Amino acid sequence: MPEWEERWPWDRIQTDKDTREAFLHESQPFVRQVASQASHRPLEWGRDEELSEAFVAFNEAIDNFDPERGVPFLAYARVLIKRRLIDYYRKQRSREALSLDQAEVGVAVEAVLSLHDFQEGVQNRERAAEIREYAQELGKWGLAFADLVEVSPKHRDSRETLLRAARILAQDKDLWQQAGAKGKVPMQALAQRTGIHPKVLERGRKYLLAVAILIANQHDYIYLREYVLPRKGEIKQ
Repeated sequence: MPEWEERWPWDRIQTDKDTREAFLHESQPFVRQVASQASHRPLEWGRDEELSEAFVAFNEAIDNFDPERGVPFLAYARVLIKRRLIDYYRKQRSREALSLDQAEVGVAVEAVLSLHDFQEGVQNRERAAEIREYAQELGKWGLAFADLVEVSPKHRDSRETLLRAARILAQDKDLWQQAGAKGKVPMQALAQRTGIHPKVLERGRKYLLAVAILIANQHDYIYLREYVLPRKGEIKQ
């Protein structure tokens, strides 16, 4: 379980006013980061209306979040913030269209309608951006995105074993710090922690590490997680 989830139990965030306000206050940097990325410019509290919209979306994410679905909260909140900002810009452009003279109406209508295509394409662009960022992160660990197809386990049992090891590696604070300090998987320590033979871990080292990177950075790779990681309950714990 991620450290922030241990500090912020959902039953209290969603029902206790003081806990919710404290969580909202601590989450402001995250809200600002996501909104700035979606707006393609730096945003400042008290100056940019986009942040108010983003904060409303974050609040709605708290209200609607269901931990049992297995989707990380920050990933869910990120999607809701981006969707609300898309709607915000659509409404802004619609208002602008109402104030234009006749010569500009055609251009304005085209701009408003083009947002439909933008909304349909935004997920594809986000997926492409995730792949680029993930490829860069893999490079820091001496891995290449193109190699992952070759190293992916062909047998279900092997895949489940390595997925379990990857989860433990990414979610164990000490193990993941060791991995980051050395730039590689701490095989002996992970073998002791998981009970999996070191030779099995070594054979699946690249796959194991690539998946652990996804899990450790789960809020940054929303779409890639869906393709690579099984849903909650689909692998043995």
